[in-house]
This record gives sequence, structure tokens and C-alpha cells, in this order.
Amino acid sequence: MASPVFHFEDILLGLPLLGKGLLHTVTLALISFSAALALGTGLGLLRGEFGGWPGKLAALYIEFLRGIPLILFLIFIHYGLLPLLFGGSNFLVSSLIAFIIFEAAYIGEIIRGGLRAVTPAEREAAQCLGLTHGQQLRHVVLPLAFQRMAPALAGQFVSLLKDTSLAAIVGVVELTRAGEIIYEQRFHDFEILLFQAVVYFLLCFSISLYSHRFESPERRPQNILARTIAD
Repeated sequence: MASPVFHFEDILLGLPLLGKGLLHTVTLALISFSAALALGTGLGLLRGEFGGWPGKLAALYIEFLRGIPLILFLIFIHYGLLPLLFGGSNFLVSSLIAFIIFEAAYIGEIIRGGLRAVTPAEREAAQCLGLTHGQQLRHVVLPLAFQRMAPALAGQFVSLLKDTSLAAIVGVVELTRAGEIIYEQRFHDFEILLFQAVVYFLLCFSISLYSHRFESPERRPQNILARTIAD
């Protein structure tokens, strides 16, 4: 019985395209998550801290976006909304817009959960410092909330990093699509798929390891309030 032949030269020959795909993957994930974190924080604050009709609108946004598939939303933005508004769309721009809007809904719900994790006693301690409501949110409530939801945010970033592969349907040559192009030309898919799996694993594992830094004793949530009181 003949032993299997591994065509690792396909990986070497495809490294330029794979590197370009990896760059697109990381760029999409970083920019999308950063912008979605800002938007999601606003949504979470509206829903969790202020209520009223702004909170209801934020809740509607969150529930609507969480109720539709990401792939459908990508197609809608690229082939529907942007051409309707601007007469055309760029695959990278439409992917970024879709990821930011979509991920903000999930991050907003994480933020709301983090805000609810801040105990009444901790809020009362902030009030005793004479801080205004805005100062309480900035210096005490949000830092405590972000510390407690760091693992959930890291998990959402990992999920987004893998979901960037869906951008291939609108023409983005990210890591997964780059691999498809190579094995469609070379007819050896196992080696490329193995390489992609290893790269995705290393990226996601690195993010998980980094998120553990926020669980160290000196970064525990209760120490934030202690430092605020000391200052």
C-alpha cells in the first residue's frame, strides 16, 4: 500500500496569496471589532443604563440583528443597500460595514450583561465618592463591567475572526478564499486546509491566552474601585 504524499510545496508556492489573505482576515477582524466595540458600548449603555425610548430602540436594533444570519446580512449590504444608496459597493468596505453593524448587536448585549454584573454596593460606593452619574460610569461602572466581560468579549472577537471567512461570498480574498484559489489550481486541498486550520488555531489561541491576562489578581475588578477610592 502506497504511503500518502504530502504536497507541502503547494503551501510554499501559495504563501504570497495566503499572506495577503491573512492580512485581509486580521484587518477585517481588528477594524470591525474596534468599531463594533464602540457602537456596542453605546447600545449597551442605552439599553442597560438609560432606558426609555432610546433603550427600546437599542433593544430593537440588538434583537433584530441577532435574529438574522450574518451571511444574509453581508449579501444585503453588498448587493442591496450600498448599491441602492451609492450606485455600487466595494467588497472590503461593504464587508467592514456589515461586520461592524452586525457585531455591535452582540457586543451591545455583552455590555448590558457586564453592566448588570456591577453590584448595587459597588454603585453606592461610587456615589459616596461624590461622583456624577457620568463620572460613575466612566471611572467605576464601565471599568468594573469591562473586567468582568473580558472573557466574553475575547470569545466574540474569536468568533468574528472566524466569521471573516464569510466575506469571501462578496469577493474578499481572505485566508479561507486564498486557500480555495490555491487548491483549485494545484488540485491538492489537504495540505492547504491543514495550513489554514493551524493558522486559525494559532490566532484564536493567542487571543485566548491574551485575555487570561485580565484574570490576574492585580487586574481583578474589585481592585479598580479600591484604586479609584485611593485616588
